[in-house]
Amino acid sequence: MLEYKLYISAESDRKNTGEYTALLESVKKKHRVNYEIVNIEELADEDREELIESIRVISRKSGIGVVSKGSGALPISRNKRIGKQGILLLTEDGRPRSVYPHEVNKKRIDIASHLENMLRADDVSILAEQEHISEQDISHIISTFPELIEESLTFVDTEVEIGGGRIDAVFKSKHDEHLLIEIEIEARDNAIGQVQRFITYSERYGIPRNRIRLGIVCAKISESRLNACRGAGVEVYTLSLEKKA
Repeated sequence: MLEYKLYISAESDRKNTGEYTALLESVKKKHRVNYEIVNIEELADEDREELIESIRVISRKSGIGVVSKGSGALPISRNKRIGKQGILLLTEDGRPRSVYPHEVNKKRIDIASHLENMLRADDVSILAEQEHISEQDISHIISTFPELIEESLTFVDTEVEIGGGRIDAVFKSKHDEHLLIEIEIEARDNAIGQVQRFITYSERYGIPRNRIRLGIVCAKISESRLNACRGAGVEVYTLSLEKKA
């Protein structure tokens, strides 16, 4: 069972606290995820230390950033003090699972944006898992095991420069086609436009356009966006686990 604990202090912004509480109440109504609000200043020393250790364990297991420089907005500071901006802890069956705000791949996921994503999600368990998967993780998986995308596919390079941006990963097929991949956690509307700009790869590297394929590798994509990709000639590959036993 998923549950939240929102840790606040007397110095927490009341407007933010009110927003978080309203979002938590909405998540509770939609997904039946309970929550509790805790005053950090009322925690006993051992409980405070337990909270800090829980945050550090989540950080190590999930590869996320939780330490602020000085008095920043992340959960704990370099000298192991708990921040005063507000901390949201997500637990599952009583065990810490994630903490907000945090940073992953230089991208910040704050309390409000996480809760808003939970409200939009059909399956909160899947969303919570996806937030721990980074684009870097996906890049490592497909570059190490290109056969997960297509048999006999060969990995070429990552972060390939083109005019006005970069291609996340480039592969070569057994038919000498270049497959240009955009990596997303959840593929949104802008992903198609991003991938279509990859066609400048043809001019930069002297590859005929009829030898170029465009694709997206993601953890999740809606049916409507999948149909849009089909219409635009963009291939889509999703990460999934198949139970074998």
